[in-house]
Amino acid sequence: MSMDAANYISTLELIAPRTTAPENYDFAILDLASDETLLEQLYSGTVGERIEWWSLFEGTSWQPDWASGPILIDLRDAPGFRTQLQLQLESSSMGILITSGSSAEELRQHLTRWLFESLPKKQQLLRFYEPRMFAPLLCVLSKQSCQNFLAVGRQWYWHDGHVWRESQGCNQPADELRDSGQVVVSATELKNSERYWLAGEASGYATYYDEALGHTKRPAVWVFNCLEEAQKAGFLSAAYLERWLRLALQLGADFHHSEPYQEALSRDDLSPRDRLIAMESMSEKAHANNS
Repeated sequence: MSMDAANYISTLELIAPRTTAPENYDFAILDLASDETLLEQLYSGTVGERIEWWSLFEGTSWQPDWASGPILIDLRDAPGFRTQLQLQLESSSMGILITSGSSAEELRQHLTRWLFESLPKKQQLLRFYEPRMFAPLLCVLSKQSCQNFLAVGRQWYWHDGHVWRESQGCNQPADELRDSGQVVVSATELKNSERYWLAGEASGYATYYDEALGHTKRPAVWVFNCLEEAQKAGFLSAAYLERWLRLALQLGADFHHSEPYQEALSRDDLSPRDRLIAMESMSEKAHANNS
């Protein structure tokens, strides 16, 4: 039986609570593919501060693609770069921050293992460093797997596109981690993580559109259900979901069941983008006629 929206939301908020922007942290895992200027910034940063970094693709079959993969950066001696990075992470989904007593090498080995050995299919990577998916991943892992993953850090911080979130690790010694058994994330767990991603988006939008949601006692649940309807109608990207939500806020959660919106939705000759544009223009016309 599927959990309801309120459960997804409350579980996410429990496992990855909201926090304030981290003022201090030791390491960052960043995705070079997320920002083409990132390498340039790193090299510029090393002029004034001591910054070391390593590709998590190093020593693997993915090594040739290192320039579009994740890197681990040691920022313990780089307060200037730390501050700059924290601000950047609030405006683009680039990665995750860690406070840790582990060595950089211990961290690198641990993270590389999770990146490459977690998924049943070979040559498939567990992109845990994608900050919008980090909380959903923690929500679906077994308690033991979650503890094993987080154990190399004391605190983990990330900005999910809406708010800062954190999770506590325990910073176990590396030799204890190696005995923790096989690292596997099942296909079912990955599939389930999509509901938690939706819960994170719903929580974020419920805060952002707070004033327009005065009509409901549980704003995040209302938004979750709207976004779920949007997905069922074939709108899957975050940008499309938000545009659907704006229509629902203007017209009511069931707007897509009424004509002419229903007609626009059923047109197979239109792409999802064009269906959205059609519905938005109908909404504008109706608004103009009523004003």
